[in-house]
Amino acid sequence: MDEAITPIHFSTRSLPVREQFDAWRAFMAPAIDLDIRESRIAPFEAEQTVWDVGGFALTRARMPGDGTARTWQHHKKNALDHWCFVVVNDGTAPTGVPGRPARQLFFRSLGERFDGSAADTSVLSLYIPRELFGERLNRIDGTSSQVPDTGIGALLADYFLSLEQRLPRIPNAQLPQVVEATQAMIAACVRPSAERIEVAHDAIVATLMERARQVVRQNMGSSSFGPDHLAQALGVSRSRLYRLFEPFGGVARYVHRQRMLVAHAALSDPSNTSSVIRIAESVGFGDASGFSRSFKQEFGCSPSDARASSIFRSPFRMPPSRAGGSATAEFATVLRRLAA
Repeated sequence: MDEAITPIHFSTRSLPVREQFDAWRAFMAPAIDLDIRESRIAPFEAEQTVWDVGGFALTRARMPGDGTARTWQHHKKNALDHWCFVVVNDGTAPTGVPGRPARQLFFRSLGERFDGSAADTSVLSLYIPRELFGERLNRIDGTSSQVPDTGIGALLADYFLSLEQRLPRIPNAQLPQVVEATQAMIAACVRPSAERIEVAHDAIVATLMERARQVVRQNMGSSSFGPDHLAQALGVSRSRLYRLFEPFGGVARYVHRQRMLVAHAALSDPSNTSSVIRIAESVGFGDASGFSRSFKQEFGCSPSDARASSIFRSPFRMPPSRAGGSATAEFATVLRRLAA
């Protein structure tokens, strides 16, 4: 079986305190010129994971949450002219839509002048060569650098976050399709047009379904949760919602199935000591008998039988991480190779 990619992992935690920020600055140097407003010899425990997907690089940075402000700028006459998309999802971004996680999505070109500052703690970044888009994104320079969290633009941050979760399980042989889908998704969300949206149709539907799954699971305990709530959270019309869920037997059927899957997972977990009625209530059922009937119709066994069987799976194992000074050079190599 084709193996998945192994990420590059860099951390300052094992370094002497006085060297931590300088090491982080050196690691980020291929992309930006980074500085700090506080003392450079103060503690700066941070880590970065880099996924080299081939046509683009996806990185997750986790930085200190002490409010320390960082400043950065793009290198002058940078040889790298990549687009950089940044998702800030550390809980500090505003959200006005129920069921939608707080986050902000920005983009910029490494080849253009940019100065910024922030104190965020968790940032997802995607670096992708400008050449990959041809003329399709050539008119976004100089425009607002924030992608609106409304309409189709709201799907792009969801797509990036979902991609981060799925990359550890994607075989190397499928990476070209991932690059193609990501390219289409970016073009459709940043510069929407009927043609671009059609090209990105599959990725858009997959992203909507992933958000729907998260929203439904966040509202498991509400027996009144229904299509109107889900349509609002997804930012789609009721008619679009029904078309989206038609392959799944409809919205109500999908929500019911998700409730049953969550209940089955809870009952099959040996460490979960909650009573059957408590689990039923947690997935929106008010009485045990109705829950038992629905559960048996779904899985062919009673909740008690599922609990007695104690079915569970071994936890997924992350690929081994790479640590040490070589990670800095590898990150630089990844970014340069994208332009090759």
